[in-house]
Amino acid sequence: MAFYLKNIPTEQLFSLVSLIFVLLAIYINSVEPLSFNYNKLTLGNSGVILQGDAHILESGYLALTNSTPLPPDTYLPTTGRALYPTPLTLWNDTTGQVASFSTSFSFIVQSQEGGGATDGLIFFIAPQNTVIPENSDSLYLGVVDGKNAINQFVGLEFDLYPNSFDPNMRHIGIDVNSLISLKTREWNWVSGSLTTVSITYNSPSNKLSARVRSETGELSSIEQVVDLKTVLPNIVRIGFSATSITAVAHNIHEWAVHEWSFGSDLGTTTSNVSNI
Repeated sequence: MAFYLKNIPTEQLFSLVSLIFVLLAIYINSVEPLSFNYNKLTLGNSGVILQGDAHILESGYLALTNSTPLPPDTYLPTTGRALYPTPLTLWNDTTGQVASFSTSFSFIVQSQEGGGATDGLIFFIAPQNTVIPENSDSLYLGVVDGKNAINQFVGLEFDLYPNSFDPNMRHIGIDVNSLISLKTREWNWVSGSLTTVSITYNSPSNKLSARVRSETGELSSIEQVVDLKTVLPNIVRIGFSATSITAVAHNIHEWAVHEWSFGSDLGTTTSNVSNI
């Protein structure tokens, strides 16, 4: 027997359409939250997308840059990035709802020449087709094309070398489409020491928050209001990028996403992240 919508009374048809939208909204908001936890035992088999000079060390750690010692007074640009293998839904293009998330990671930056270090490391969110931009080595951290004013990303940077557009200190910064940070905090980097980071984005308040702890226990906090929906497309990738012109190791030791979900309020602190 054929079934035609035109045979349904208008009031019933309206009720049916409304029910479909309600069920769709329930389905969208009930999608299983994403979580993962990589460490040196699992990074090599994680399927992480490696770009540029990024590689997995024999130790199992993720190296973003080439840290082979160089002859004295020799400079060799190196850029590497690592991306989570699956694109993620940042905001729902049907409901407009933005995801809340929390992630944590630990890393070391170590000069192989016993001196200072360049240039830095950044955790970033970018469109799903992101690749290393042209002209993005050295001070551009592998996320900004130095000859193009249009760049699309949100990131938390760990800057080892103050440039003309930076505060005159090593610093942590929250970046939106530019490496001229919206908010900065001093970063007391020690070569070879472990830095542990937790990041939370609370979608109801649009607040991006981070806590950074040094190996000695020193704690820094930074936060900034960022409306991710106006900055990024609905499908994105997350990952790390690092650059240097000297022999400096930028190694990720652990990386976890504790929650990436819709319809949740993670709060404005990162107390739900263990060991932070």
